[in-house]
Amino acid sequence: MMHKVWLLLLPGFLLVDVIDVCNVFKAANACLRRAGRTFARYNVRLASASGGGVLGSGGVPLSTHAMPPRLVGRPGTIFVSGEPQPSTTSPAGSRRLRAWLGDNRRLLRRCAVQGAASLLPPVPPVHIVQRRHRVTRCSSTCGKTRAWRVIEPGQGKDLALSWLTDDQGAAFVDTLASRLSRRGRLQHGTRQRRRPTTEPPAPDVRIVTLHRWIAAHLQENLSVARLAREVHMSTRSFARFYERATGLSPGRGVQQIRLDSACRLLETSARPLKTIAAQCGYGSQEVMRRAFVRDLRMTPREYRRRFATMKSAGAA
Repeated sequence: MMHKVWLLLLPGFLLVDVIDVCNVFKAANACLRRAGRTFARYNVRLASASGGGVLGSGGVPLSTHAMPPRLVGRPGTIFVSGEPQPSTTSPAGSRRLRAWLGDNRRLLRRCAVQGAASLLPPVPPVHIVQRRHRVTRCSSTCGKTRAWRVIEPGQGKDLALSWLTDDQGAAFVDTLASRLSRRGRLQHGTRQRRRPTTEPPAPDVRIVTLHRWIAAHLQENLSVARLAREVHMSTRSFARFYERATGLSPGRGVQQIRLDSACRLLETSARPLKTIAAQCGYGSQEVMRRAFVRDLRMTPREYRRRFATMKSAGAA
C-alpha cells in the first residue's frame, strides 16, 4: 500500500520547498519502481482547506485538492507550508484548520510545519537543525504525543530525505541524493559531503560487511570478481545482488566508499593530498581531484578549506 504524503498549502507557502519535497518523493518512487518495490512507494498530494488554487511565494499559484474531513487508512505524513493571512483566512477558518490537524493527528505518522506555527495543536514543537539530508531533533516530545517538526526556509529537501532515511535506509537515500544532484534537480547548498556509504542501516548485513572490508582494502584491485569472491558469489550473481541492494553498480559503490574515505581524511587530518590519494586507492593526486570535481563539484583542496572553516565556526 502506498504511503500518503500530504502537502497542506496555505497562502504564502514557500514554492521552492514544496517543489523540492515533491521532486524528492518523485525520484524515490522511480528508484523504488526500478527495484520492484512498488509496495513502498509514496502518493504525494497537494492540498488546502477548501481546494482550488493557493497563491504561494512570489505570486505563483498551485492547484490543490480539498483536505478530506477525516483521514482514513494507514497513518500518513503531512507537511504544512505557509501562514493564514488575515485578508484571506477568517478566524473561524483558522480554528477549523487547527481543529482538523488536532483531530487527525493519530492518523499522521509524521508532521512538519514551515511558517504556520499559529495552527499547531497544543503540542511542544520539535525544532530541527539542517545537517545535509539528516534532521536532528533539538527538543523532546511530551508524553506519548509525537511532536511537530518546525523547519526553516530551504530545509524542505532535507526534511523529505530524512523521512526517506527512516523508511528506506541510509544507503537508499545516499544513492537518491547523488542521482538528484547529478540531474541538477537538487543542489545540496555548498555540496556538503554525503553520509558515508558504509554506515548502517543497510538493506543486507552482507552489504554492511562488504563495505567495511572495501574501506579497509582501498589500495587493492577491487574488481567485481574480487568483490564477488569476498561474498562467495559468482560475478554475475554478485553484480545483480549488489545493484538490487544498493541501487549502485559494484564499481560505483567502490568509488563512493573511496570518496567517503578521502573526505574523512581531509576533514580530520593534515596529511598531504598525495598521501591521501594513495591511501584511498586513487592512482594519483590528479585522479582524486577529478573524482572530487565530478561528484562534489569542488577540488580536494577546496573541500578541506571549506569544511575546516565550518568545523572551526561550529567549535566557536
